[in-house]
Amino acid sequence: MALSTNTIIKLSDALSKDVADYIMDQPEFFDLMVQLIPDAIHDKLGDVDSMVAAELSMCISERLALKGV
Repeated sequence: MALSTNTIIKLSDALSKDVADYIMDQPEFFDLMVQLIPDAIHDKLGDVDSMVAAELSMCISERLALKGV
């Protein structure tokens, strides 16, 4: 079954929030964030004290969200 581009866009608009909520509720999403946030901190700041990196990771994770638009 082929759908028109317009239909795909409308379905995407209708589903994006629900899909984002679904992804955020998955434990894999949390696991991925736990892995990637410290990597991103290291990439941007270089070597950082482990306690500082942990605190930054916690603060940053509280500010990140996946959301449908």
